[in-house]
Amino acid sequence: MALEIEAKVKVDALDSVADALRAVGARFVAERVQHDVHFQDAAGLLKKNRCGLRLRTETSDGKTVSILTFKGPRQGGAYKKREEIETPLGDAEAMTAILNRLGYYAAVTVSKTRQVWTLDGCEVCLDDVPPLGCFVEVEGPDEQTIRSVLVRLALADRPHISKGYASMMAALK
Repeated sequence: MALEIEAKVKVDALDSVADALRAVGARFVAERVQHDVHFQDAAGLLKKNRCGLRLRTETSDGKTVSILTFKGPRQGGAYKKREEIETPLGDAEAMTAILNRLGYYAAVTVSKTRQVWTLDGCEVCLDDVPPLGCFVEVEGPDEQTIRSVLVRLALADRPHISKGYASMMAALK
């Protein structure tokens, strides 16, 4: 089980951030199209316990993979920090059917285009999330390393967004 630690900031456009990443020697990994289905249960236990259950279908370089992710409640800290358990799936449709039979239902969907970069031990994601806009997520081993990457990209002074895309999307309804 992993601990996800990430900072998210809203930006006006992604091109200038990509330019900054190139300028500081970051490595481009891939561009991915992600379709996320966030599930809830009829009893509302996931929401009550501040947990998340997501089924992601991701396409990159003509290959599609599906990943089921559980996210635990947020922990304290300057950035969003929570337990994250992920497993790859062979059949996303079958997993959806299983979740439905267990009482889970699709509550929110989020589709985005994501550019993935690496810098100083962090994964830097440039996300275009219609209709929410453009965001930069920096995920790393600890808050100090994440802050250092934000400083290098001139993003440290921007407000940190603690809400996930699913919460932001649900608020639009």
